[in-house]
Amino acid sequence: MGRGIGWKTALAGLVLSTGPLTGVVLAQRNQPIYPAYEGFLKNPDGTYTIAFAYFSHNAEPVTVAPGPDNAFAPTPGDRQQTTTFLPGHHRFQCVMVVAADFDGKLKWTINYAGTSTATSERMLQSNWNLVEGAEALKRIDYANVPRGVCLNRAPDVTVLGTRVGRGGALPHLAATTTEPLNLFGSVHDEGLPRGGKPSIAWKKNSGPGTVTFQNASVARTRATFSAPGAYELELTATDSVLTDSYKIIVDVK
Repeated sequence: MGRGIGWKTALAGLVLSTGPLTGVVLAQRNQPIYPAYEGFLKNPDGTYTIAFAYFSHNAEPVTVAPGPDNAFAPTPGDRQQTTTFLPGHHRFQCVMVVAADFDGKLKWTINYAGTSTATSERMLQSNWNLVEGAEALKRIDYANVPRGVCLNRAPDVTVLGTRVGRGGALPHLAATTTEPLNLFGSVHDEGLPRGGKPSIAWKKNSGPGTVTFQNASVARTRATFSAPGAYELELTATDSVLTDSYKIIVDVK
């Protein structure tokens, strides 16, 4: 996966643009996309849960339709894998359950920008046994989900800078009535069902006053509080089938 490129080739993938505040910006385009095998988890009934990720060097989302340029082997090539590849490294973007007699031979290949990249075919070696992320994968209903396809899972919702308190207590943030509070919500989804993106909403569940969100339909926003006290806020995301949410307490002075 790591191949050297000359400086002329590297510059060919950069697009120069200017803006009133940022000056010159370098945006990479037409760069390779690398699928990656993350590992496996053996389930109590003998089936396996396996996971794939990807890394895109492009600065903007890229679409690669299922077919010769985005396929699994052996067939079927279309296993509901990602078709819209966002910039950066995205883990657990295809999680599937395979039968107990799975032989460890399954390869995901992506062709983009003149480069063909593929995952390892030696999937059941002990060093691929998943540790990170295993607890979340154990919660999948492996006995009843479809076999051999990427599973639709609820969006992963959190608020950065917070931690769940002891005994399951909600995390707390501090704010004042005189300044807006920056809310750093985070929503990640594997892109299923295809053709859509998660619908996001902030709301107030409780509190002594009103809460005004700068934009309640985006994960990262600002909130203004009309009165001091404790407020429970909730960030929710749905992919039209499955929903997840994250609650916080804001202590306002």
